[in-house]
Amino acid sequence: MAGSVRLRTILIAGALSILLALSLPLCAGAQSLEEKQAEADRVRQQIEGMKVESQRLAQEYNAALNEYESIRAEVEGNRQQLEKAQKDYKRARTILHDRLRSIYMSGDISSLEVLLESTSLDDLLTRYDFFSYIGNRDMQIFNEVKRLREEISERQRSLEEQEARQRQLVGSVNAKRQAMEASLQEQQAYLDSVNQGILELLAQYGSGGGTAYMTPIGSFIFPVRGPHTFTNDWHAPRRGHLHQGNDIFAATGTPCVACVSGTVNHGEGKNAGLYVRLVGDDGNVYYYMHLHSFAATGHVAAGTVIGYVGDTGNAVGGPPHLHFEIHPGGGAAINPYPILLASDK
Repeated sequence: MAGSVRLRTILIAGALSILLALSLPLCAGAQSLEEKQAEADRVRQQIEGMKVESQRLAQEYNAALNEYESIRAEVEGNRQQLEKAQKDYKRARTILHDRLRSIYMSGDISSLEVLLESTSLDDLLTRYDFFSYIGNRDMQIFNEVKRLREEISERQRSLEEQEARQRQLVGSVNAKRQAMEASLQEQQAYLDSVNQGILELLAQYGSGGGTAYMTPIGSFIFPVRGPHTFTNDWHAPRRGHLHQGNDIFAATGTPCVACVSGTVNHGEGKNAGLYVRLVGDDGNVYYYMHLHSFAATGHVAAGTVIGYVGDTGNAVGGPPHLHFEIHPGGGAAINPYPILLASDK
């Protein structure tokens, strides 16, 4: 009887030991998962903070760039108007000079007094009394010369101010560009240092890119996979035109992916540089411009890498970015910002 009790005690103790041994890995595993989730939360918060900072810098950069482009257009227009005014002034002065010479040769005493007392043509132009010695046609020429002289003076002053502001903006644009690029590079370096398991958790949470989201034009994947930033710069002033898309700033070589399934065609243009034309299966056409290099071609699934961010075309010298356009049904471009914003998770 006593032996039976001891046997039962040994069996129970053994079972408890086995259960305890089995339960330890489960507890450890649960604790590890919780720790990973907590770490993923910290990483996500850090990334979100970096994204907010990059967004702020992008807004400042685009604001400075827009002002620079507006000033540049004003300077160009003002300079053209100044050149025209100078040509008109020269022609009007010649006509007026010939009329004054004719008055002098006619020998009119009153006219001679005005001419002889004037120290220069400019001095003559300031003499109001001279109006009484010339006819209506001469008066029109006289007024035109005065108006053009004042216009030239005003345009020269305005041009000097605009060019000074333009020089200031060049420095501001470059400084903000460098700050934005540094912020994006910092994000990329931080992501490179994050454990792969944490990155997988972030992808499950919808942070880090690569997941399709439903938008007004169907299943749409954000076109840049990696640290990036962008603002609503649709129809911002650009040299000779208005901006027809959105610039998505990212480090050179950041992958660009097909936002929808469709057929990829490669191209190269003077302003666009290396570009991709994606004819979507949804009937829309998407353009990826200023690429550093190409990737997949032909028919691709949504999310396939089709190129890499660069600064080719007229983007040379500026921050690397993807110029992204949407053409519904292959027609005129629309503002892609709401769709990009909805898909940027």
